[in-house]
Order: sequence, then C-alpha cells, then structure tokens
Amino acid sequence: MSSQTPRPPVAGPDYIRAMGQHASSVCVITASYGGNRHGLTATAVSSVCAEPPRLLVCANKSGVTHQMIQASGSFCVNVLTEDQDHIAKAFAGMMGRDFDRFSSGNWTEMATGSPALRTAAAVFDCEIAQVIDQFTHTIFIGAVVGVASVSGQDPLLYGARRFRQLRKSVSPQVGPDADLDYL
Repeated sequence: MSSQTPRPPVAGPDYIRAMGQHASSVCVITASYGGNRHGLTATAVSSVCAEPPRLLVCANKSGVTHQMIQASGSFCVNVLTEDQDHIAKAFAGMMGRDFDRFSSGNWTEMATGSPALRTAAAVFDCEIAQVIDQFTHTIFIGAVVGVASVSGQDPLLYGARRFRQLRKSVSPQVGPDADLDYL
C-alpha cells in the first residue's frame, strides 16, 4: 500500500461523459414482494464468477425496485434482445409515470418469485448473497439459482447515450482451449 495522499476523484460530469462511451448490454432487473412487482432498466450488470455462479447488479437506492430487492432478498436479471428496446424504454420510465411496465412483454415467474421475461436472450434468477453500499447505489451480488436462455438472440446494447445493435461479422470458431476469461 502506498503512503501517497489519495488523489481527488474526477468531476461527476466528466465521469458520466466518459462512461457514455462504454457499451453494455441492456437488462431489466425485476423483483417481487408482497404481491407487487417492479423493475428497472440497467446496464450495470456483470458476471462475478462461475463457481459458484454469481453476478452483480447496481441499483439506485432511491428507486422502488431497490426497495423490493432488499425486502424480497431476490431479483431477476433479464438480458434484452436487440428488438426489445421498447421494453427497455418502459422500464426506464420513458413511457410515462402511470404506464404499466409489465404490459410490455410476456412475463412469468422464476423460483424466487421474481418476474422473468419469457423472450429475453437470457434470464438469471438470483438470491442475494452479498450487499455492498456505494453512496447513491447498492451493489447486489446474486447467487444464481435459475437460468433460462434463447440461443441465437443478440443482446440489446447501450452506448454513447443510445440503444445499439451488434454489428454482424464472420469470425473464426473459437476452440475449447481458447484463453477467454469472461467469467
């Protein structure tokens, strides 16, 4: 550990502008508690490890979904396909305050009771394994207790402040001995 004086953080607007250049898959994080269900659109989702399977999501503390995740002890990550931007907009609140977010898409429940989008590229049903407080947000690390996926679906992306699609290209097949560290 260095004995140097800590450097001050960059300005918030500079950080936000730079992060806008980072493309991420678009997910809808859902939770259910007391007969109510809620969800939010998020790009702050990442794999933590495969053994045991863990992933993390970041949720703003001021949101209803954050409260439901905490109360229920579980959440579901729904990875949207590139033709599901309307669902992303609904769960981001872009369809208006009174819009029923769950009227977009075909929903079911996973083992935890969290809503799962039947047509999502992938679904990860999680129980909270760890909670990390980070100022305005909470990092929820989920123990993955259920999954579902639809092969051949490309994920919806978000970068440079707009929804994007993967550019299709032909690439060589990757063999089983490839050195890919993505989990």
